[in-house]
Amino acid sequence: MDYTRKQIRLTLYLGAIASFAAGVPLWANAAEFTAAEIMQRVDERFDGDSSIAEVSMVLIDRRDRQRVRDLRIYAKDSAEDSKTLSLFETPADIRGTAYLHFDWDDAERDDDSWLYLPSLQRVKRITSGDTADSFLGSDFTYADINGFEIDWYDYAFVSESEMIDGEESWIIEAIPKPAFKERAEEATGYSKMQSWISKESYLQLRSQAWELRGNRIKYFTASDIQLIDEIWTIKRLQVVTSRNGRQEHASVLQINSIEYNVEVDDSLFATEYMQRGLD
Repeated sequence: MDYTRKQIRLTLYLGAIASFAAGVPLWANAAEFTAAEIMQRVDERFDGDSSIAEVSMVLIDRRDRQRVRDLRIYAKDSAEDSKTLSLFETPADIRGTAYLHFDWDDAERDDDSWLYLPSLQRVKRITSGDTADSFLGSDFTYADINGFEIDWYDYAFVSESEMIDGEESWIIEAIPKPAFKERAEEATGYSKMQSWISKESYLQLRSQAWELRGNRIKYFTASDIQLIDEIWTIKRLQVVTSRNGRQEHASVLQINSIEYNVEVDDSLFATEYMQRGLD
């Protein structure tokens, strides 16, 4: 089995949109662990060595009008590193758009990301200064999708027991360490985050993120949790952006189908392929 020990994704995106291998818990007595140790173990969840998923992204405006975008996501782990390619298939105005992300295990090495826009016919590198930006007009940012470095943050319990949809959970707050504050805030656009972690499955059932600007809070909610190929999979993730207590807009990631541990060719994870992925 392959484990990633680098990043927590608020979006719980891609290879499982958040997953945990079925079977025995990661540790016998969770009460003995600190908030940081729990988050580390959440990060060590197994999400398969590879996957191919058909996903819908739904954009919802303040009038509840919806736009749906369909995409295919390829993910593959190689040793401790992981690579993900997202190809947008519909509607016509976004078809052929592609996003490629390399998540390196080496904490000293910046991850690499590229975006291909067919209208411009060029590949754009996503820099660290861009990762707090909206991901293709959605409420998700590149940082939400890529994940953040767990070592950048201090963790503390907000509550050691709260019921969420019938599951007992921890609420854990993440605040940037002083040494990483500027870097973390630039990369994510958030001043702090909170996660609701299931004590049974160790999935992130909910998350909140406080934006640095605009007095906005983002609320992430995971649902439609299924056991697929012995991997707990969150099939639906919604994020609502609220300003001064009022909803501005929302986005949903819905997995329509997913296969784990399938053959995924390494040649897909190249900028050249992004420009011809739907040919």
